[in-house]
Amino acid sequence: MFIYIIPMTALLLTFMSLLASMRFIFSRQGLYWIFPAIISLLLFFQNLDTLLTLGEAGITEFDYTFRNFSPFILAFLWYMMIVVFHYALKKTIEYNRFEDDARKNRTEAEYLMKVEMRAVRKRRKQRKEYLENATSVPSVPEYRIPDDSE
Repeated sequence: MFIYIIPMTALLLTFMSLLASMRFIFSRQGLYWIFPAIISLLLFFQNLDTLLTLGEAGITEFDYTFRNFSPFILAFLWYMMIVVFHYALKKTIEYNRFEDDARKNRTEAEYLMKVEMRAVRKRRKQRKEYLENATSVPSVPEYRIPDDSE
């Protein structure tokens, strides 16, 4: 059973590195993560193939050789490289102030437009109610208002 622990751990580490690099593709530094995602995918399928080969062969012995530990060591180092690369990119690529200010300005303008539209609707409603309820001088066509000069 111990023979399956190392390939499964290597598979888990490469899967975690694949998920991490896929997640970072959708971040601000997305273009930098395409190549690590491809490498993680290749390492994942290599470790999956190793695990399936061990399962098919039914090997029960485990030799403590570098060849048996190399996928685990490679997966561990690759995952650590992904983590370090993420923090290095986080430190070197600066915050995009222009994009953030544009987003804030757009949301502020949308909010002000919403407030102004509410006020305009309220004024229209009040005006409509006033016009519906206002008294008016009746206009009779045959009645003429006399002038003061006569």
